[in-house]
Amino acid sequence: QDLKGATRRWLSNSSFTPLPLPFDASEHHTLPLCEKVPITVYDYEPSSIVSYTLSSSDYLCRLREIHNANRMNAQANNASGSHQGRSRNKSGENLLAPGLGTDLAGESGKKTGVLSFLRGGSRETSPHSVSQSVAVPQQQQQQQQQQQQQHSAGKKFLSLDTVRYWPSGNSRDSGTANIESGDDSLLCMDDPSPSPEEKPKIGGSSSAPSPHIEMQFSDSTAKFYCRVYFADQFRKLRKLLLPGGENRFIRSLSRCKPWEAKGGKSGSSFSKTDDDRFILKQMSNMEVDSFEKFGPQYFQYLKTCLAEEQPTALAKILGVYRIGFRNSQTNHALRQDVLVMENLFYNRRISQKFDLKGSMRNRMVNTSSKRGEEELVLLDENLLKYSVESPLYMRPHSKHVLRSAISSDSTFLSQNLVMDYSLLVGVDDATQELVVGIIDYIRTFTWDKKLEMVVKSSGILGGQGKMPTVVSPQLYKSRFLEAMDRYFLHVPDHWMGLGRDSPVRSSKLEQLEQKDLKKQMAYS
Repeated sequence: QDLKGATRRWLSNSSFTPLPLPFDASEHHTLPLCEKVPITVYDYEPSSIVSYTLSSSDYLCRLREIHNANRMNAQANNASGSHQGRSRNKSGENLLAPGLGTDLAGESGKKTGVLSFLRGGSRETSPHSVSQSVAVPQQQQQQQQQQQQQHSAGKKFLSLDTVRYWPSGNSRDSGTANIESGDDSLLCMDDPSPSPEEKPKIGGSSSAPSPHIEMQFSDSTAKFYCRVYFADQFRKLRKLLLPGGENRFIRSLSRCKPWEAKGGKSGSSFSKTDDDRFILKQMSNMEVDSFEKFGPQYFQYLKTCLAEEQPTALAKILGVYRIGFRNSQTNHALRQDVLVMENLFYNRRISQKFDLKGSMRNRMVNTSSKRGEEELVLLDENLLKYSVESPLYMRPHSKHVLRSAISSDSTFLSQNLVMDYSLLVGVDDATQELVVGIIDYIRTFTWDKKLEMVVKSSGILGGQGKMPTVVSPQLYKSRFLEAMDRYFLHVPDHWMGLGRDSPVRSSKLEQLEQKDLKKQMAYS
């Protein structure tokens, strides 16, 4: 204390001035060290807050807790199912027949990438051999011992614990091996996480943890907050989709810059990572609420597309976050909900862009007001006008793949009451290709959209009697499919018409037509 007092008196009586910090007040270099990738947080770069959160050791610990809890719940459910199965087979039928392992291997379905059957290497008790803690007669005990002996005899067939999916050509990310070393399947993104309606109340108890993670961290001048929605599900999705792994994703998010996206009318702010790989879009409160309900179906749909090699045109959403901070030194504060999505035009030379909804109401951009190198995103009416002189031609097989992807995606979106989405199209001059992707597909048909549809349909706001852009999800889907099929014309190639008279081809066409008719009747 004497030393501190002497130092304080010496500083007050001298002309000593403390050295200023070498960094700007909006830069935060003294936060606790990250476990995976060293990250500096910047006040004006929201992606850096997300990047630091995903790389922090506290977040990884929380992620392991969710991961382990979900795995234990899954094992408990499997054990419960096995117990019920034995109870229903009291007549002496042996569920653990030696051929079970072969049957499971035969039911694995289509293979995408590498499907590997992993033998049980752990010494944990198998769900099939869970003991029952109830008193049983001696004769029944003998029967159970005989069944266990039969089970041991077929052990080489029954040591199958799980099926794990590895996308071909993608290496495992060693940075998350400690999380993913369990028995879960990377393709299984439907862990037993509670839906928004099933969330436990504060102070209550629930067997399944919340799928979201909330993190707080601070330094001497600022406090930060980040909520990671569907943390484990998004981690697994990024593992499947991103060849560079989680560390590459974190590094990309470490720096970003504001980006003025053209063509949108929502007024949302956008940012783009410095490496141009990812786009951050601000979300409204209603969009966040919609995605909390829509998220589990989104993961399940992408899982199905990857497993069945089904084409999809959805621009991939790779994370949803709520971020906030307050800097006491600069008095700057922020609270924002953002989603991170892939940049469809990354590493592309795009000459023209179109945002297509299939509507003809107020879908024209005035191109005469373009200034210098300003990028304009054209709309539906611009495309039709442009197609008079330079139509967007496609090969027949490309048109078939695009139609299949858009049909499947729009059916999925309409089933989840999603509408007002767009097909973003870019013309790549370098490769002479069309780059397409469905964007803005998290908006559900809520009361405000219904009100907008009613007002615009009445003609109060003009529109020359044209159908409003916002309509019901089923009608939006039908109009969207019809318009996209009309916008892109296919030209014949030397394969077109080959085998047209073949009876095999005719029967397949009839089957496809009947299948499409059933789908239309089911969703009409």
